[in-house]
Amino acid sequence: MLIPKYWAQYKQRFELSVTANSFNSKQATIKRYGWSDISPDEALSHAKARVDDAHKRWLAGEDILRRERREEYNEGNGIPIREEIVSEHNFPENELSNNSAAVTKLVVTRNSYGAQVANIDNIAIIDVDNGDLLRHKYPDDYNHHGFMPAFLVNQSNPSTKIKVWAFVFVFIIIASVIAWLGLSWLLLLVVMIGATVYLWQQASARDKARAQKYADDAASLLPYMTDLIKKRIANHPTECFRLYQTPAGFRVIATHDVVSPNDNVVEDWFAYFHADTNYVRLCQVQQCFRARITAKPWRMSEVENKKLAKDVPAKDFWFGSDNTDVENSIEQRQDALKARKQWIADYDKYAKNYRACHYVESMAGKEVANNSKIQASIDDFVKWHDRACQVNKALPMA
Repeated sequence: MLIPKYWAQYKQRFELSVTANSFNSKQATIKRYGWSDISPDEALSHAKARVDDAHKRWLAGEDILRRERREEYNEGNGIPIREEIVSEHNFPENELSNNSAAVTKLVVTRNSYGAQVANIDNIAIIDVDNGDLLRHKYPDDYNHHGFMPAFLVNQSNPSTKIKVWAFVFVFIIIASVIAWLGLSWLLLLVVMIGATVYLWQQASARDKARAQKYADDAASLLPYMTDLIKKRIANHPTECFRLYQTPAGFRVIATHDVVSPNDNVVEDWFAYFHADTNYVRLCQVQQCFRARITAKPWRMSEVENKKLAKDVPAKDFWFGSDNTDVENSIEQRQDALKARKQWIADYDKYAKNYRACHYVESMAGKEVANNSKIQASIDDFVKWHDRACQVNKALPMA
């Protein structure tokens, strides 16, 4: 797994003389991130080495990226995702951390919006969004611009424009007649209010139809996903899966064997189950599978009720004050870190009132093999996952 423990950033200003004239020069400030599993100093050394490499390419005339951006969700730029490590586990659970017999490793991190995420090296987790399934199951009704049914989009484009121009034209005619006859302008106001009410009712009816269609179609996805798994194991009787429902989709865990994110069968599963493309890319970059195990803050009532801020403070928590390129003062950073610590304490307390997903069912092929040590690792992880996600508790999903 590529989940570094330590991070640093470093920047340096360089100057390149274009001619012998000292007044004719070219300047560049280069900033890079560095990471390490050994120490903060190693992370800083790595950042400096990356700055040095970029400087050499700049001197050679290459058009380089001057300042690396901090990505919320890895975009394939070669930089590991930056998340705080909360805890580490090995499975089977009775194995010591330094025991080579432990076949599965788990790292729990806190992501950019404060939720805890399980990162596991060799037990496949497939994350599926409702939107991807809806576009696959109902390709004529859903587009790639959200969950708007295509039939409503197509209806709204020409007809709505025609209605708008028709009302504008009618208003102009009525206003002209009123002005010509010297009538009260109250009449025009009445017409405008009536037209507004009519348009509002039309828009509300479209919104209601869209919401109802989405609700009906989303409700059909659970049997659809179940059927997908059953068809999969019918054709691959050595496979076994656990199905969970999440607030906006599904989670599938392969429970018959351990695998690597780069294995061909994993690529096949991602395609077959229509896995989220961002999730697939992140799994491949970090070389692990991921599962959110606590609530998304904006789905929690405590955020809506102003008991908890929506965003976690001090997202750049991992940088030390001695090697950071931060504009704020040390006191400001300390205040931000204090606010972050309090936010996390409040979030973790409130998150216990929610479950990340709920368990649906397990489906197994007829020819599933049984390797005792591997199966022990998988079983222990599944038990840990279900406890962490609180899947069997009667709690709202978030």
